Amino acid sequence: MRLSGHQHFYQYVARDFRRAGAVAPSSRFLGYAMTSELAARGPAPARVLEVGGGSGSITEVIARRMTPGSRLDVYEIDDVLADVLRRRFTGEAAERFPHLDIRIYNSPIESIEARPVYDYIVSCLPFTNFQPDAVGRIFESYRALLAPDGVCSFYEYILVRRLALMVSGKPHERLRVVGVGDVVRRYTSAFCFKREVVLCNIPPAGVYHLRFSRGSFPHESYR
Repeated sequence: MRLSGHQHFYQYVARDFRRAGAVAPSSRFLGYAMTSELAARGPAPARVLEVGGGSGSITEVIARRMTPGSRLDVYEIDDVLADVLRRRFTGEAAERFPHLDIRIYNSPIESIEARPVYDYIVSCLPFTNFQPDAVGRIFESYRALLAPDGVCSFYEYILVRRLALMVSGKPHERLRVVGVGDVVRRYTSAFCFKREVVLCNIPPAGVYHLRFSRGSFPHESYR
């Protein structure tokens, strides 16, 4: 019997909770918030990058909100989840979205040529689980890949870093979590033009929309 996308997701969480960074698939309400800028674009085709496609909960919302002639590139480093995404959105399944060009890549975003070709980036990566310098490099990759006036949207679970600090007993782990928060705040302070709170998600999340062309760092960037 073939497992559903949600079943694969829960298997993934059980297999590698730290990498998954979530306890439940993203809700459609989170998907709506993550794609609100895409939905406001109008009928013009867009090129969209989703990073961390998971089992496809947000991918589904992205595809439904894209207009004819658009292209969606989804990057997912987990082999099993990448296969789930291919079955849901390519091959025969692509008939659900005949007006779109959807491509699934089982590789990290570092493999993408650093050219400003995307109009929107939808990031579903669990930054709190990363090292601070890795988070900085990811944001810099997003900056390099976005076209002028492109929008990068990402979410973080509300209070997740505070909870991580509360349960962490190791000083180096606490320093890591604090460092991640510093990096994220640096980018949101410089580039965030809209924030949304999604309560209908497990757990609730905050969604940030960044436009790198309309802000700047007060000091040297993470390049």
